[in-house]
Amino acid sequence: MSESINRKLVLTAIICLLLYQVGTWITVIAGAMWGASAAVVVAVVSYVSARLAKRGATSTIWFLVPTLLFTVIPLLAKLWSAFTSQTGIADMLLDLTPLLVGFVIPVILLSMVYLDLRKKSLKNGI
Repeated sequence: MSESINRKLVLTAIICLLLYQVGTWITVIAGAMWGASAAVVVAVVSYVSARLAKRGATSTIWFLVPTLLFTVIPLLAKLWSAFTSQTGIADMLLDLTPLLVGFVIPVILLSMVYLDLRKKSLKNGI
């Protein structure tokens, strides 16, 4: 597959992870209607940011800001609830593991690959 297709596949995977995690997080806090609304907001912000990033060929800030925003907010909320609970450090780490392994680490790894593919495609003029 070409670098362009790989880049699009990685970006799609990142957006799917963001949609799922933010929707799940909001659903748990506020209910199903708000979770669905949050997923729509994430999709719109991701789409607009991708368009803005595409317009400014060398600018990756439009890709990084929503990705970091929608990754950091659930992580901070989970950390806050873990630190304010009256559980031990082992229980806190056990509580954080699914979020880290199932969402934060894949988003970080996919973001690194996406940025490298973007850099290579800009270098090659694709």
